[in-house]
Amino acid sequence: MRVTLGAAFLLLFSAATSSLTIPKFGKARLIIVGVVLAAHWLFFFLSLNLTTVAVSLAIVYVGPVLAAAFAGPVLQERVSWHAYAGLAVAVAGMLLVIRPGAGATIGGVAAAAISGVLLAVLMLLGKPLAAGLGGLVVATWELVVASVVLAPFTVQAIRFSADAWPQFLILGALFTGVAGVVYWSAMRQLPVAVVSVIMYLEPASAVVWAALFLGEQPEPLAWLGVGLVVAAGTIASRGAREEEVVVGPEIL
Repeated sequence: MRVTLGAAFLLLFSAATSSLTIPKFGKARLIIVGVVLAAHWLFFFLSLNLTTVAVSLAIVYVGPVLAAAFAGPVLQERVSWHAYAGLAVAVAGMLLVIRPGAGATIGGVAAAAISGVLLAVLMLLGKPLAAGLGGLVVATWELVVASVVLAPFTVQAIRFSADAWPQFLILGALFTGVAGVVYWSAMRQLPVAVVSVIMYLEPASAVVWAALFLGEQPEPLAWLGVGLVVAAGTIASRGAREEEVVVGPEIL
């Protein structure tokens, strides 16, 4: 539902602003990116059903590390040591936040691992598309393709989740559509390694939102983890000013 509503929102926004275009180049890669996005989320939510949230997140978020590691040989990106130092600090902070422990299952770990690998593939495939087509175009058409792949699940959601429409609208329009544009716009400007560091703000920020809106009282180690992730972003961003990014034009 969030993918479908996100796609619908971006299509309407693009049409209203006269920026709705079908890319002349990279169509095949856009389709692949959309399919990979759908598969990534399918395996992620499957892992949540088979294991704990903490175990799932700890494994899935190996994806940004893989993407950063392969960005050099695959995309010819050259980054300073700041990005990799920040990435190491961010991973440590994320593990302090979620503290994965008991509850791991073979099926859950396998599904999370597949989701993490697909996340890395998504980042590496989408980076040159964002550089050539822009964040709005990539976000719009990857969600359109993903919505087609996930259509059977959308039909089920429409039939059995009538009370969840307000949440679906927020998740779709804001946290999938708008967030997707912001994400790919950032990917267009920044190296994969730096974006990978920033991505760890997602699980870390859950501690803050839970304290503000749910009345939860996180343990001191969780707050330390949040601090490490924020520090990691600072480290990586300082290096980003010095980095030269080279993306081969043949990728598109």
